[in-house]
Amino acid sequence: MRLGIIGGSFNPIHIAHLIIADRFVDQLNLDACYFVPTARSPFKVDDPMLASAQDRLSMVRLATEQHPLFHVSEVEVVRGGISYTVDTVGAMQEKFPGAEIHILIGSDQAVEFVRWHQWQQLLRTSHLCIVRRPFLLTPEMEDRLTETLTVDGRKPTWINAPLLEISSTDIRARVRDGKSINYLTTKAVRDFINDHGLYR
Repeated sequence: MRLGIIGGSFNPIHIAHLIIADRFVDQLNLDACYFVPTARSPFKVDDPMLASAQDRLSMVRLATEQHPLFHVSEVEVVRGGISYTVDTVGAMQEKFPGAEIHILIGSDQAVEFVRWHQWQQLLRTSHLCIVRRPFLLTPEMEDRLTETLTVDGRKPTWINAPLLEISSTDIRARVRDGKSINYLTTKAVRDFINDHGLYR
């Protein structure tokens, strides 16, 4: 079984997350792709605009329910505290013994990957996939990153996806300023943000 994992705060989840996940499933021929909202990210510990873990989990469920291969895991929310991907991969391997696990990160995260908790162990236990951002890294930088992030002969895979300048930060700012977030996330997520008064 080939499983994909996409972690993040998803604060909130938006259209670019979904399109990238769809390309991830497509290019790697995955059997399932799990979205894993963090309880707390080690890199975003004191964000006052962070919606509660339960609200973010609910939004991810609403956003992904239309895709037959998209699933949501609450493993990090249930675990609580700061979320480390290496622990999440371990939990998924316990749940799906023998599964081949692929984790997806952005190329901005790839540049910082050597700061991740037990990053080399993570690369030994899962296959790293990086979304290519055409204007962020030159081909030479990609080559250097590939070299740095190759452990025990396992090279990262680069994923091609459309470049969409949509960010959760921008969505939160637009909600706070009373502006439209139409087409930036799904209608179900927009309704949830509105009904629960998030990011005001």
